[in-house]
Amino acid sequence: MGSSISGNDKTIYYLISMLKAYGIKNIVASPGMQNSKFNAVVQEDDFFSCYSVVDERSAAYFATGISYETTQSVVITCTGATASRNYLSALTEAYYRKIPIIAITFYNSAHNDFNLSPQYVDRKSIQNDISYISVNLPKISEASDKEMVLTMLNVALFEAVYKNCPVHINCPSSFIYDDVFKVKLPTDIWTTKYYEDEFSELKSELCDKRFAVFVGAHHKFKEKEQCALSEFAKSYDIPVLCDHTSNYHGVNKVLISQFVSRIERTDFPELMIDIGEICGEYAFYGLFEKSKLWRISEDGVFKCRRSKPVENFFNCKESYFFELLKSNNTVRDGYYSSIKANLACEPELDLPLSNVFVCSQLAKYIPNNSSLHLAILNSLRSMNYFNLDESIDVNCNVGGFGIDGPVSTIIGQSVANPDKKCFGVIGDLAFFYDMNALGLRHLGDNLRLIIINNNRGEEFRLNQLLEKSLCNKTDKLIAAAGHYKKGVEDWAKSCGFTYLKATTKAEFSTQIESFCSKDYKAPVLFEVFTTNEDEQLGLERIKKKPTKNVIKNVIKVLKSVVKK
Repeated sequence: MGSSISGNDKTIYYLISMLKAYGIKNIVASPGMQNSKFNAVVQEDDFFSCYSVVDERSAAYFATGISYETTQSVVITCTGATASRNYLSALTEAYYRKIPIIAITFYNSAHNDFNLSPQYVDRKSIQNDISYISVNLPKISEASDKEMVLTMLNVALFEAVYKNCPVHINCPSSFIYDDVFKVKLPTDIWTTKYYEDEFSELKSELCDKRFAVFVGAHHKFKEKEQCALSEFAKSYDIPVLCDHTSNYHGVNKVLISQFVSRIERTDFPELMIDIGEICGEYAFYGLFEKSKLWRISEDGVFKCRRSKPVENFFNCKESYFFELLKSNNTVRDGYYSSIKANLACEPELDLPLSNVFVCSQLAKYIPNNSSLHLAILNSLRSMNYFNLDESIDVNCNVGGFGIDGPVSTIIGQSVANPDKKCFGVIGDLAFFYDMNALGLRHLGDNLRLIIINNNRGEEFRLNQLLEKSLCNKTDKLIAAAGHYKKGVEDWAKSCGFTYLKATTKAEFSTQIESFCSKDYKAPVLFEVFTTNEDEQLGLERIKKKPTKNVIKNVIKVLKSVVKK
């Protein structure tokens, strides 16, 4: 595709290319201006079987007849204004009968709700029962736009082709026609293959490949699920990459933060088998840069990580997948073994009083069989550098991924299981946002809160883009520094908490063990005062890769142990 092609044209061409890639041949077109460029291209392409029906209501029902008879997805397309409204009756029919009609509507990207444009119709919201998926494609101006377009098209077409559901695609229109017969359709696209029950032939694709399992936030694994994943990982000798919210307590577990900070990018996985939901550890982004992606989803909902192509999608139980594709011949000295030495290199750290230091100590002293709740971003990231006993369940509100609710959530956990110690690590702004929860009458003496008070939303000062450009100016409105200067002592005590405080490493170190293990007669709140400078220094030191000499020494030790 030439550089002279506009963003709207690019979107249309990618749309047509994706229809071909998914084998969608039948198109029922109604006449009009907004969809004229689309119609002009497909009518000249022998791949498509095109039908002309003037009345959109009739066209949509006409398409349902073709789809029913052929058991294939069928495209319907029309112009703007009220034309698309005429699709509603037939799309309702398709919705309740699960007939895969693909309604492609077009919009003029120069128009909006406020400029009194003729033939403008707001399609941002549609009826619940006319489409299972509705996507609004942007015009393509840069690479990120293309990634978004391809992801949205895959989601919509996947739903139509593999789930037999009607879907809606809203595409920017174009009125440039002199390139209709000159431009080749783009080939830099991706599509997804769908698997449901029998796919044992894929086992051969895993042999002699550097791959890993990636686990996002996950419900507590059932014994069968964890056993299946563990046996699968052992059989290929591969790592299971996750953060603490994965709740995976099986073999070959590797924390993402440790992996990214200690393993060279040349040794990152070539293929990632992806399970679980949102991952709040931003370090995972780099893992998916060059790897192929297989996604397992028990609910059959198509999702991908950061718009990265999904090569294969498996609509099945995770345990079924891992049991079916487990290697018959256990791999020795595989991928996991090759990186184990690097992972064994514990960097020599001199951490200042900071969130990462607090988490390093909590990881040592938190009792087995406890629950741990981590507030998003800094607290979650900091704990992900340190291993925890596998009996400890970890939770974080990564679904909505907002500042609100961490105190209430951990209190809810503590009330639900009063015989279990429940710990929380929460930043000052997140705590004050949710501080009213301390007054609830349900609190028990099994609750332990650590409040990291760095006098601001520290995450914004740890952001290198903001720090480089704004530095201290970030504090005024972005990091919201300077609120609640006296800390939480008065509020905690008034709510019946035992209050602890640390402003130095020594003060913290002398109290952390008793905070974790002592039996108190009230809930406990431990406030740790840190500085912006120490928070930045702590993160800088924890990310430092071990030197090659350290790695060589660890390898020698491991080899000597093996010989013995």
